[in-house]
Amino acid sequence: MKNSKLFSRISYVFTFLLLASISAACSNSTSGEEEEQEPVGFVIYEGDNELVSQNIRGEVTGSITVESTSSAGLRIAFIDEAAEVFTPEKDEHSLQFQTTDGDGSISIAQDNASEPFLFTVTGESAGSATFTFQLLHVGSPEFESAAISVTVTSSN
Repeated sequence: MKNSKLFSRISYVFTFLLLASISAACSNSTSGEEEEQEPVGFVIYEGDNELVSQNIRGEVTGSITVESTSSAGLRIAFIDEAAEVFTPEKDEHSLQFQTTDGDGSISIAQDNASEPFLFTVTGESAGSATFTFQLLHVGSPEFESAAISVTVTSSN
C-alpha cells in the first residue's frame, strides 16, 4: 500500500515537472530567426538633429528647411510599435520617394546604394513643397509616410 502511494506521488510530481517544462519551452521557443521590427513611424535626422518625425498615430511633427540651390544630407530611421527607433536590414529594404511641388520645388536623391536610408533634399526654387516615401521590403511596400513639409528659402 505504501509503495502504491509513493508511486502515485512520484508519478504526480513527474507529470507536473513534465508539463511545467513543456510550458516553459513553448513560451521561450524561437524559430531560429529574430522577429523583424515592423515600422509604424519614422524619424528624419540631419546629423544628430531630429528634424521630422511621424509617431505611431501617424502624426507628423517638424519640417525640413533648405536653401534654394542647396542640399541637406538626411537619414531616416523607423519607429516600431514599442516606440523603439531602429534601422531595417539594408539588404532587404529600400526607399522610394514621391515629391509634390507647392509654390516651391525640391528634388530628392539617394547617392549611396549601399546606404539606402541616406538621402539628400535639394531646394530647386523658393517656397514650400512636400514629399512622401515608402519603405520597401524586397520590393513590396511595408510602410508609407504621411506628407513631410519642406520649406525652400531664397539664396542670397
